[in-house]
Amino acid sequence: MKISMKITTGHGSGGRLTQQLTRRILDCFETDSRNRAFRNVSQQSVSQRGAFQMEDCAFIGDDTAVSIDGFTVFPHDFPGGDIGKLAVCGSANDLAVRGVRPLFLTLALIIEEGLDLADLDRYMESAARTAYEGEIQLVAGDTKVVPHGAADKLFVTTCAMGKRESPHVLQTSNLKDGDILILSTSPGRHGAALAAARFGLDAPGLLSDCALLWPALSPLLNFSELRCMRDCTRGGLGTVLCEWAEASSLGIEIVEADIPSNREVDSVCDILGLDRLYLASEGCALAAVAPEQAEECAAALRQSPACKDAAIIGRVAAVHPGMVGMKTRIGGQRFVDMPTGEILPRIC
Repeated sequence: MKISMKITTGHGSGGRLTQQLTRRILDCFETDSRNRAFRNVSQQSVSQRGAFQMEDCAFIGDDTAVSIDGFTVFPHDFPGGDIGKLAVCGSANDLAVRGVRPLFLTLALIIEEGLDLADLDRYMESAARTAYEGEIQLVAGDTKVVPHGAADKLFVTTCAMGKRESPHVLQTSNLKDGDILILSTSPGRHGAALAAARFGLDAPGLLSDCALLWPALSPLLNFSELRCMRDCTRGGLGTVLCEWAEASSLGIEIVEADIPSNREVDSVCDILGLDRLYLASEGCALAAVAPEQAEECAAALRQSPACKDAAIIGRVAAVHPGMVGMKTRIGGQRFVDMPTGEILPRIC
């Protein structure tokens, strides 16, 4: 008997279910023999080692890169940002972590009937302000209005394009045994800020880290042994680590005490039983670099006001290939796995 399978919110978590869903969608295009162009591009998603590997944006030719992202965040206004700012940062950051300067943006809106025009103005002004700050030009857009009840006020899709400025392509397949991992700032602030807002928690000073990453990350492109970078969005730092380990067929070892922490994030996690490793960030990136350049690379990150607490948190190791281990604060070892369900829905 054929079992009917349905989409769950877990498929949007950024973890294992999202990975399976992405595979399924790609398979639909791969099996269409007419879509050779897509098949050739999608092969960029598979590393030379044969593991399933998705990067944050795709290259068209040698230097031009493109990324697309949809935003359904709830609530639309959150401490430290809103859906307009998030939509610009989210797509632009997917380029930045691959050494690509964001230059152009397209923006599509699905608007629910009944949305207050003043709210729409405010979100679009926030998006425009963020794009202006990042010297990103809006070049195309689209709007659709759906009946009341067919959406939740406003959904935004952005597509960002830019030019590669890194001397070599930054990608997961560059990882090597012994590489050092650097985290740009404390993880989980976006997810914690949304959780506090939704559950009515009093968390003074807790703001989403939603921000453009290009100003902080572009100085790292001067390091010849920079391997790859990734922003810790859906699924958080833990998911990025697992994706890197699985795609590279190498092991990863991190030290819990070395991960920058935020007191407010820790408090929210304690109250709600969440793990900061898997909480989303929107202005936090993980970078891998050769050991001889690690300290200088971390120091360069700390020059950015948004990365004052940047720290070396671990290394790539040939042992336990495809797995992530963490030395805990009490000296034990913890296996870090990719989440399989939804931790906090609609965080982006």
